Amino acid sequence: MKPVRLFADKIKDNLRTDIIGREIVTLERTVSAMDTAKQMLKEGAIEGTTIFVEEQTQGRGRTGREWFCKSGKGLLLTVVLRPAIQPESSYILMVFTAVAIVQTIRDMFKLPVEIDWPNDIVINKKKLGGIIVETQDHTDQSKNYIVGIGINVNLKKHELPEEIGQPATSLTIEKEAFIDRTNFARALLQNLDSWYLILKDERYDHIVDKWQEFCMNIGRRVNVRNTKKEFEGVFLGITKDGELILQLDDGRKKKFKVEHTIMNHQPPSGFVSS
Repeated sequence: MKPVRLFADKIKDNLRTDIIGREIVTLERTVSAMDTAKQMLKEGAIEGTTIFVEEQTQGRGRTGREWFCKSGKGLLLTVVLRPAIQPESSYILMVFTAVAIVQTIRDMFKLPVEIDWPNDIVINKKKLGGIIVETQDHTDQSKNYIVGIGINVNLKKHELPEEIGQPATSLTIEKEAFIDRTNFARALLQNLDSWYLILKDERYDHIVDKWQEFCMNIGRRVNVRNTKKEFEGVFLGITKDGELILQLDDGRKKKFKVEHTIMNHQPPSGFVSS
């Protein structure tokens, strides 16, 4: 089936949000939705501005990895946010975003989607999508962040990107049905908005609890590397302050700043970033 392009007015139809999606832009092709969002910020984009892109020529994921998705087959979007948080607390943006994505897919498609620490969305250990958060220039009056989301929607098996060390999948493969991307986009924006309002209300514990419920790594043995030191133990979860909690073999609990930690959940050798 030929991809049906996303249009802002179709997504806005019956969209019920307070912040996210107040302004929606849909683009046929761009270098990167994240770069487009940066430019729009310079031009005064309002909070909640959401950019959907059908195709990126230089899309990127966490740690600069390339993100590729065939034109019209994924959901590629970037959201401009201005929460009252400092850059060192920006991890919570990735956390609430992951929760909203998982909840949307579980509710709409009844699929066993999970979060793979720290920023991957997976089904049965196959990568479905990912999240990237970037901090922009800050002043005392303005704190700007952009959140990028990439989800494989209507990709067939032969169209999937090659993932090093991890197989990929799409919603249409898992659901065995064509997915209406407009309906999916609208539902995702509504869940993003609901969870963002919880974040704005500073109910971080509630967000973290839901993230831990959805995270596939909780309770598993992992290796972590932090400031050139390596530790092995059981991953217990994260704190509302952005720390990863590891229970060591001697029973002690050690905390690591999420943004400075690399986890490998297949010990004992080698460390890779999700």
